[in-house]
Order: sequence, then structure tokens, then C-alpha cells
Amino acid sequence: MVDRPDGDFPVDDTWVTVTEAAEKTGYNRSYMQKLAHKNWKLPEDQRTIRVRKPLYGYLLWMPDLNRYIADFGRGPHLKNTD
Repeated sequence: MVDRPDGDFPVDDTWVTVTEAAEKTGYNRSYMQKLAHKNWKLPEDQRTIRVRKPLYGYLLWMPDLNRYIADFGRGPHLKNTD
């Protein structure tokens, strides 16, 4: 895996699960779950991140998630184990 400087997230035009979103962004999975749930409860035109909810959980639109992190960039990140 290539190290990326802070704020330089890969932008995939794809839907990702909560777990994949946490892995790609470095955010805590629990935070991603709460973020998805919070956006899901909003009317579709008021969501900051597009969310789908199939039977197995939430899907987040990666470009919207990257934009959200760039704009708001606060939240529980995984602890660095180095």
C-alpha cells in the first residue's frame, strides 16, 4: 500500500461499505457507521454524503465521503500503532 500525505485520499467513483470507508480514510469504523446512519435519516437532498442501505448495511459514495473529510476533517481516526 502506498503512503499518502494527509488529505490526499484516493477518489474512486464507487460505493463502499462502512468497513471499506474506514480502511480507505483511516477513520474509525464506528464513526463511519454513525456518519452513514446520520446521513441516511436526512432527506436525500439534504445529505452531505450519498448513502444507500441494502439488506447488509450502509454503502457510502466515496467521492462525497472524500469531500466531507476535506471540508470537515474531524472525527475519530484510528490510533497510530507505530
